[in-house]
Amino acid sequence: MAVWKRIDTGKWVCDFRHNGQRYVRTIKFARTKKEAEQAEKVIMADVFRQVHGLDGKKDMRFDDFVADRYLPYAEANKRSFHDDVLTCRVLIGFFGKRTLRSIRADLVEEFKQRRLATPVKVQGKNPDPEKSPRPRSPATVNRELSILSKIFSLAFEAELVDENPCRRVKHLRITNLCGYCLTDEEETALFKALTGNEWIGQIVLFALHTGMRRSEIFNLRWFDTDMTRETVHVRQSKNGKARAVPMNETIKALLQSLPKTSEYVFPSPKTGGRVVDVGRQFERAVREVGLSNFRFHDLRHTAASRMADRGVDPFTLAYIFGWSDIRMAMRYTHSTNATMKEAVRSLDGLSARLGNVLATKTKTAGAVPP
Repeated sequence: MAVWKRIDTGKWVCDFRHNGQRYVRTIKFARTKKEAEQAEKVIMADVFRQVHGLDGKKDMRFDDFVADRYLPYAEANKRSFHDDVLTCRVLIGFFGKRTLRSIRADLVEEFKQRRLATPVKVQGKNPDPEKSPRPRSPATVNRELSILSKIFSLAFEAELVDENPCRRVKHLRITNLCGYCLTDEEETALFKALTGNEWIGQIVLFALHTGMRRSEIFNLRWFDTDMTRETVHVRQSKNGKARAVPMNETIKALLQSLPKTSEYVFPSPKTGGRVVDVGRQFERAVREVGLSNFRFHDLRHTAASRMADRGVDPFTLAYIFGWSDIRMAMRYTHSTNATMKEAVRSLDGLSARLGNVLATKTKTAGAVPP
């Protein structure tokens, strides 16, 4: 055990280990080292009683609470249950067999920083050696923190903790920039690289002209297409709301050319059932074109950007793409929009006239009277 003084704040800190776990506490009101050591003894005694259940308060191991309480709750109430299972494995891997009451804000902050610094591993039985691990995105870490916060909210309702430690940990800042948008030349090169993978090319074409998410395309069945009304029905979307996406002539021609060999519009060539992923073939084509960090989801960004550049208003974009927040659509009305550029350029003539007037006034004001 040890106490030491922070150089930046001048406050004393106790740092000790018990039962294989490290505890770091700031002693706010200690003025001398002796007072800090006395406070450390009190803190160590509190930790001992808490860890061994001698403080009279209910407690539970983190992994047990996740398995017994949180996952059943997520399965009954959340559409993202399968994703939550994977996230809970990560959380249990870090917090291990700690009790709920022993997890504090400083430990949650440590988890946040470690996860952000850990790159994403290349998945698969035979990973591509040319594919290097990519950095973990702040959005991924924030989603993990949100699930951790919900776990502690349930624990608080069950009176197993006195507070939610996640509330004192800030989420990582995310730059709300749109994803990569394909140019016309890059799109042509991408389809050329997909020669020989016709079914993937069809999926890419469908994504570019509807803006639908990958899972929405993979789940699309023939009864979801209405050629009479020229719409594609999305029955299971990310926000839980159904929507109808209009068809253009390209999509109509594509659907009419596809054979109906399965209930799915784009069935797996191997199983005839739902497509699980097109990652490897799609990523190989992307590398051949020379697009770095281009993801399948960027096809959706491309569709949204192209519609916005042609003057489609944010409310229409929000409906087509299934965004419940209009601010998502506003992100795509960026400076490449020709209408916005013309609106700003319309001020050029006015600015020139005002500039002449101001220059005349300045000369007049600066002139020496005769």
